[in-house]
Amino acid sequence: MLKKIILAAVVAATATFAQINVGIHAGVDMNTMWGDDVEDDAATGVGFNAGVGMKISLPLLPITVAPEVLIDMRNLDISKNVTWTEWALDIPVLVRFSLLPILYLEAGPELAINLSVSAEDDDGNEVEYDDDEFNTMEFDLVFGIGTGIVPFVDIDFRVILGLTNIYADYETKLVTVKAKDASNMQFALGATYWF
Repeated sequence: MLKKIILAAVVAATATFAQINVGIHAGVDMNTMWGDDVEDDAATGVGFNAGVGMKISLPLLPITVAPEVLIDMRNLDISKNVTWTEWALDIPVLVRFSLLPILYLEAGPELAINLSVSAEDDDGNEVEYDDDEFNTMEFDLVFGIGTGIVPFVDIDFRVILGLTNIYADYETKLVTVKAKDASNMQFALGATYWF
């Protein structure tokens, strides 16, 4: 019983003295796919993300919880003449481990909600597809490293590995190969300004 009281007091004190910061995040990402059915010359493209984040620092611990809400524009050149663009709402919840005062590792899950998908050929003509071909939700794992060299600014590099297949129906009109096991993969470089 005494242990439970002490634990409750420690948790309450930690929550009371936790430092909370809110910030704006922006970044650029290189998009591709990975999985058993993805060929060596997988589609690639450059996109961007922007949104807001929160940093909850726990006192006396080198751990910070950092949830974010981001709008992510992903581009993929899926064939020689077709570019695929997806807009997604990304919600990562990352845990940061401070290695040094200015260096941290971060990891955690991310939920991505597909807001829209479009495709164009090189002439700017829209390529027809069925919305049911794509999964509307995606579950990812995020791993990263970052630094806070400049006060109020964090710079990070992240690898995002999708665990959910991109295509709900993998025999789509947009791809010329069967991509039953093809998931999102991103390499992202970003910065957050904390208020």
